[in-house]
Amino acid sequence: MTVPSGIVTCLPAADIDDLVGVVEVLVQEQLPVFAAPVDSLRELGQVFGPRAVFGAWQVADREGLEAAHGAGAEFVLADVVDRELAWYADSEGLTVFGSATTHLEVRAVLELGLTGALLWPADIVGHVMAGHLARVGLAERVIPMGGVGAFAAGEWMKHGSPAACVDATLLGDAVDGGDLGQLRDRCASFRKAAQRAVEHRGSVAAASS
Repeated sequence: MTVPSGIVTCLPAADIDDLVGVVEVLVQEQLPVFAAPVDSLRELGQVFGPRAVFGAWQVADREGLEAAHGAGAEFVLADVVDRELAWYADSEGLTVFGSATTHLEVRAVLELGLTGALLWPADIVGHVMAGHLARVGLAERVIPMGGVGAFAAGEWMKHGSPAACVDATLLGDAVDGGDLGQLRDRCASFRKAAQRAVEHRGSVAAASS
């Protein structure tokens, strides 16, 4: 399994025929990392193969984590974290981000031995939280999710987050038959935000070396 990077598009529960066209557009627009409900993972992986990376989200317990693992998830975004889920993740070497909201909850998730914390809902705490987490050395282990727009995604990644999860802010009504041309336009904003974050971190690293 792998730690997701850049923009991670969280796909809704939907018929596979409604998802394929949307995923194809995002892959073409160089946004190839997705989190999907476990029930969709296997089919999406079969359709897109190595062209895309698929993780699971909306995983609520150890059984869900086992199902995601069996379906080929490259990473897992867990809604609930407990010791049983954390034990299974560690024993199988799985990349799992567990849900948290405050910096204390982030620390608690990390103390369980998970890969990192899924800061949710990110729109409640705002992207300013990224700077606070960076100050205490936690941002590199945190991925935000929930109401994250292009600007906020870039700010999180500028401060060290490996990725940012986006959903309706990018997808809009595309899964429900909306205009895929408009989806392509939105892709450009998110892609540019991610690129600016990478460039910013590169310049900071160069200045400190």
